[in-house]
Amino acid sequence: MNRQVALTLLLLLVLRAEAERLPYLSLADAAAQRTVAVSAWAQGLGPDNLLCTLTNLTDQPLGVRVPPGLHFAAGNPDLQDLLTFQEKMLVLAPHARSTVRLWGFCMEQHDHAPSGNAAYALRGAAGRDLQPLGDSLQKYPGLASYYGQMFVWSVTDHEELRDISVEPALVRGATNIMRYLSRVTGRAAGRVKSSLDHRPSVRTFTKRVFVTYHSPVSQVTSLKVFGADGCERYTVAPRWVLAPGVMRYAIGLNAIVGIDEQPSFLVRLLDQHGQVLQETQVTDATPEIDVAPTRQAFAFTFSLDKPVRNAYLRMRLPDGTLVEELKKLPFLPAGNHQYNWTFFHVRPAGTPFVARLETADGALLREQALPAVTPPPAR
Repeated sequence: MNRQVALTLLLLLVLRAEAERLPYLSLADAAAQRTVAVSAWAQGLGPDNLLCTLTNLTDQPLGVRVPPGLHFAAGNPDLQDLLTFQEKMLVLAPHARSTVRLWGFCMEQHDHAPSGNAAYALRGAAGRDLQPLGDSLQKYPGLASYYGQMFVWSVTDHEELRDISVEPALVRGATNIMRYLSRVTGRAAGRVKSSLDHRPSVRTFTKRVFVTYHSPVSQVTSLKVFGADGCERYTVAPRWVLAPGVMRYAIGLNAIVGIDEQPSFLVRLLDQHGQVLQETQVTDATPEIDVAPTRQAFAFTFSLDKPVRNAYLRMRLPDGTLVEELKKLPFLPAGNHQYNWTFFHVRPAGTPFVARLETADGALLREQALPAVTPPPAR
């Protein structure tokens, strides 16, 4: 053994001895004390979806313990926060950094799953009901991989606890977790079945659903999600005031479904009386496509022989169907007028429109046909 190799081995032994003597500080405490900086990025669901970089901000080596049950908050409020369950132990040299990969379960069922390297911030230890669950998932990683998301959503979003199948060695642990979750959520515990085929009984369904609706008038609406049986699952927006024009909204539609189930959901926009204004069916095959509205600029010119009060500029189809109430005009003097307008719609390519100046009761004062245009491609 040459001298260089011997020195390297000696250095490694010294560092190992120092590491063994170091106390391990919880990551949440280290971050709160500003001895360790934490940056995190997440993408998608499943193992190693959270990349967490730790930087030692001190002049001394630090032992850091990443405990189960940490809460990472999404920088984007439309994305779900994450709960981690894996324990990691590491030693950071002075001013050194190290990256660990963690499995984060989503904590806000009706937001989007993380995607596109979304930024996350360490919030600290999770809530008191989630902390014991994180410890249990660390103890039983086989249960975490198959059923962890259902367990987490049962606490955060009151997701139903479905029956599960586990290998014989995990029956006791799964039963204890089911009992704990039933106690803290008030929901019935799912049954635990012993199985040798190592196949989960449920899976996570997740879709980003884009809702686009052209509201002809100002109105109060609600946005709700229903199951294929027509029963309401949850409300996205209980009271949504829409102005005239194109409304675009994206929701995260996430659910726990049977492993062989072909799930189907209905996203419904309802008026204040509960009548369906628009319905979108969502299945595994539904494409995640956001359709941009077509933009059409036009100049509406007209001449009045006498003043007009309380007129309306409205866009209609040739058959008279109201597409949008563009503008209320309280007073129009006699003479020549021109309104330059940009109109957005989501009708099929080639749809003809007619701009009309009308009285409050719909009597026609002036009208002008618009040329059809081709909408932009979907993204």
